[in-house]
Order: sequence, then structure tokens, then C-alpha cells
Amino acid sequence: MQGVVLGCSKQRSPFNEIRGQWTKDLWEGFGIQANLTTHEANLTYPGDHRVALLDLNLKDPLVQEARRIEDTAPGAGPGQKPFIPSFFAWAGVGNVTAQYVFANFGLREDYDDLLNANVTVRGRIAVVKTVFGSSLLRKLHMGVHRQEQMQVAAEYGLAGLIVYTDPQLDGELTEANGYEAFPDGPARPPSMIERGVMSFAGSTFAIPAMPIAFADAIPILRALNGYGPSATEFGERWQGGGLNYKDVHYNVGPSPNNIVLNLCNKPIFPDGQVHHVIGTIPGSTFPDEVIMLGTHRDSWSPGAGDGSSGSSALNEVARSFGTALAQGWAPSRTIILASFEGVEFSLPGTQDWWEQNHWLNTSAFAYLNVVSAGAASKFHVQGSPLLGRAMRYGTGLVLDPNINANNQTMLDVWDGEVSIGTGGDASVLLGTELLSSVDFGFSAGEGDPPFPYHSLYDTDEWMDCYGDPNREYHLTTTKIWSLAVFALANDVLIPVTTNEYAVLLQGSLESVDMPGLHISSMENAINDLHQATLTFDTYADNLGSQILAQPDEPKLLSKAREVNQKYIKIERIFADPHPQSSSDRHLIIPRVPYYFQSSAFPALQESIAAGNLSAAEVSISGPLVNLY
Repeated sequence: MQGVVLGCSKQRSPFNEIRGQWTKDLWEGFGIQANLTTHEANLTYPGDHRVALLDLNLKDPLVQEARRIEDTAPGAGPGQKPFIPSFFAWAGVGNVTAQYVFANFGLREDYDDLLNANVTVRGRIAVVKTVFGSSLLRKLHMGVHRQEQMQVAAEYGLAGLIVYTDPQLDGELTEANGYEAFPDGPARPPSMIERGVMSFAGSTFAIPAMPIAFADAIPILRALNGYGPSATEFGERWQGGGLNYKDVHYNVGPSPNNIVLNLCNKPIFPDGQVHHVIGTIPGSTFPDEVIMLGTHRDSWSPGAGDGSSGSSALNEVARSFGTALAQGWAPSRTIILASFEGVEFSLPGTQDWWEQNHWLNTSAFAYLNVVSAGAASKFHVQGSPLLGRAMRYGTGLVLDPNINANNQTMLDVWDGEVSIGTGGDASVLLGTELLSSVDFGFSAGEGDPPFPYHSLYDTDEWMDCYGDPNREYHLTTTKIWSLAVFALANDVLIPVTTNEYAVLLQGSLESVDMPGLHISSMENAINDLHQATLTFDTYADNLGSQILAQPDEPKLLSKAREVNQKYIKIERIFADPHPQSSSDRHLIIPRVPYYFQSSAFPALQESIAAGNLSAAEVSISGPLVNLY
């Protein structure tokens, strides 16, 4: 079924409830017990919004007003509510008119560069490039979310923020290089707008923000030509803007006194509901131990890549499990399948569902999440290292779908190391609830057509032409998902190597660098954890060998339960007792999606980035030295 952004307020169509019921009926048809749960949520929808370029010296000052719906974008379909116009969920509310500056990617380093060049930013509107993942951003080791762009803009005193999609992020496949824009070719459509959520916490920022297409950014940036330094006068991070062919010189401004932007962001905030579909396959030997898998059903757009591809893969996993159940299979552990709603609006309802099922705090070991099952060729695995072993099992049994793969497995393609971060609903289940989680799937890599992320061009037509024409990536993700869950749910001992966490922490110490910050106590704590996990893994391996020899021995099964309970508790030891926010409680793993380049110790790294030695010392002297 086609995706649609978050379900129903008191005033809106209950279409997502209908989609939830459709999913429930589908799973029940596969032979899986399923329930549709409803949760009250604070929502936000478009209201009064505007981005306009004004020349105050003209009798009619309006030079251009940015569009809010893509050109030639598809409709939502007969009988369905239209897709919403572009806006940023949970951006600040306001209506400001001010001079503006071009601030590159809107990072702290970018604003510092402007200030060092004597460019005033306080009280001005910043125009910045999107930071959605691309091979360029990976090359520059830049890993931020638009939330950080928003937070940094507020810290530096900006009056507002406008984010556009620069073709610079798209590599070779651009109009400037002679490629036609989709739907006539693979290049990014000039009118494509990248929507998104600005706050993981579901609370508004202090300043307004809006997304615009690069077609509408062109006149705004052209108006800065000749004003202020050029991007060519700054460092590597500023180079390579993709709109030079449109006569954009990438001067930073500020704009002259008469050339201003009007930025209005006045959304509405209705009370509403989200609907989750929860499927359950009871465990036979360890029914009180739970393995979860899931994805989100909602999207900002048609959502062929994000998130219908994840939903289609989840439905296929459900079908395969249903087939196995019909043939007499029963997992050792309970399996819970979850089709969540609301991730695109900062996950309202996911945490509520978890809190209503508090028994999972002592029963659930893992959550395996897929958002993008097949939007391009690059495979990623991101989350807790405790799930590395299960993911290596799944990827080791599935062939790489690429034509020139020469029968190599996905484990050969992937390096077998779970990278740091979270994604989709895993961001709340790992980052807030400390449930060991991974997000994996296929997304755009180097040389792939740009993914029309969160835009109305994320359609089946784009998927058929450029994303995954034969759905081979979808199928590969589905196979890996099924196999990894099978391993986690079927083995008497949950397949875990706890030392992988200690190895991650030891490697991450290299990124902890700040003059005056002494980390010897943290090093000692991690070394102690390293030795303890080696000892525990040896014990678990020996126990596993005994169980293979005597699979029905009650004493051995009792010891297996004890080991599994320790596995369930391990992630929870990394809970921050004094988190900076209620949604960011993990000491080690930040709440960031797959396309980020992230580092461990998010609170500590934030203190280091801000130059706050005292806050960094608090992190070092507190929970990070009491890991074991």
C-alpha cells in the first residue's frame, strides 16, 4: 500500500488506521496473531507557511515566493487525502523578515568561518544546504541531522533557517553534467523539496525553519552574488556548490539592506492518534524472552523507498514465518513484529506503546529495524554491537544481488562491523529505552541516482527506474532480516559476543580529544569491561558446547536462561542517569540515522564540540567511569 504521512487527527482522515487494519488482516491471513493498538499523540500539520524573497525598494516588493508542492508531482490517488505541502515538523513558530546569509551546511564550523570573516549572523536568516546522506558528506566525515542545524542556528542567534537540496550532493548525476531530471532521467528534480522532522523530542525550537527546492534557492542565492566573501575563500567544506551553472556564485552575504527574506512557519498542533500493528509468535522454550522486528508505516510522501520498502519487506518476513508456522515450526523465543506509525513526526506513540508494555524491559533482547529495504545499492548496518553476530549470520547466507558480485555474500560486501547510530523506531527503542537494536537496509551509495528523500518524487516510478527496478535489494533485505531474527529467536543461547561492545568502546576512545581533559579513569573502566566480557564470552561458549551435547538437560537450560538474562540487561547498563533530554538516554550510541558519520559518547562529544571542558569532565567523572 502507498505510504502517507502520519494518520489521523480529530479533523483528518483516518486513512492510516485503515492501512493499519489492512496490515493486521494481512498478517492474520499468514497465520500470525495480530492486534491494532491506538495511542493518543501530539501532532503537527501545515498551517500558514511562506518563504519569499523581497526587494524593499520596489513598489511591489515580492520578487519570488517559494513553492510548497513539487512540480509534476503525483497525486495521492482516488479517495485519498492529498499529500501535505512541505514544512518541517516541530520547527519554531514565527514570522520573520530579515536580511540573510548563505551558511554552507549550517554547522558550527560554518558559522565560525563567517564570524571570522566579519560576517554578522545574529538576527539574520541562514540559507543552508541539506545534510541528508551522500557520498560527499561521507567523504567529508560530516554527520549531522537537520535537528543539529536547527540547534546550532539558534545558538548563534539566527532569526530563522531555510534548508535547500544542493545538487552538489548528487555526484556525477546532475543536470549540470547533462543528465535529465526525474522523471525524464536520474538527476534530482529542481522542484524536489526535502521535508522532515526538526526535533526528536517532539517539541518546537525557538526559531522558524522551512525547506525549499533548489529551484527556489537559485534566485535567493543569486541575490547574494557580489555581497560578502565567496565560498571559494573558505576551506574544503565550502567548495563544490552545484548551482554554478545557474549563475550562483555562493557569496555568503549578508544581503543588502533592501533584499530580505520573509520566513513564516505557523503550523497547527492538533491532538490525534497513531496506530500500531503488533504481531506475536509465541516462543516454545523461552516464551518470556522476546526478539522484535519492525518498521514504520507512515511517510512524508508516496514513500516507495521510505518507508513502503521497509513495510513490504516486513510483510514478506511475516509471510515466511507464517508459512513455517503452518509446517510445524515454533521459535524458542517469542517474536514480536511491529508496524509502527509516527516515526516521521518524531515517533509519537512508539514510546507510549513501549511504556504500556513495560514487561518488555526485562524480556526483550533485540529490535531489528528496516526503513529503506531497497532504495539503492549501498548496504548499511547501524546500531548496537551486541547484534553484530546475528547480522553476520544473516548476511553470510545471502548473496550480493549486484550483477558483478561473483557469488559473494552480503557479509563479503559488508565489513561485518555494526556502525554507530540508530534509525527509524530503533532510535527511540535503543536511544531512549536501551533495547539492543539495529537498523539496516539499502540506500544511495556513490554513483547511484540521488534518492528523492521525503519528497513527492519518492514513487514507484522512481523505484522502477532507478531505485530497485527488479526489487532485488528488497528481497535481499527480507532474507537477511528473516535469517537474523531466526538466529536470535531459535538458538538456546542468544547469539551474542559481548566483547564486541568493549572493542567498540576502546576504539572510540581515539575520538575523545580535548586539551585539559584527562581520560585515564575512563580508559581503566573500559579495560575492566573488556576483560569481564572476554571471561563471560568464554563461559557462554563453553556452555553452548555443553548444550549441543545435551540439548534437553534441564540444568543446562536453566544456565542458558541466566546467560540470556545477562544479555538482556547489558545494553541497559549504558543508560545515562542524568541525560540531557528524556529522549537521549544512551551513554554510548547517539540517536542518529544511517546516513550519519557518528561517534560514540554523544553527550561527551557534544561537550567537546562546544568547548565545554567542565561538562566534559562531568561525563568522564560520572557514568562513563562506572560502566563495569
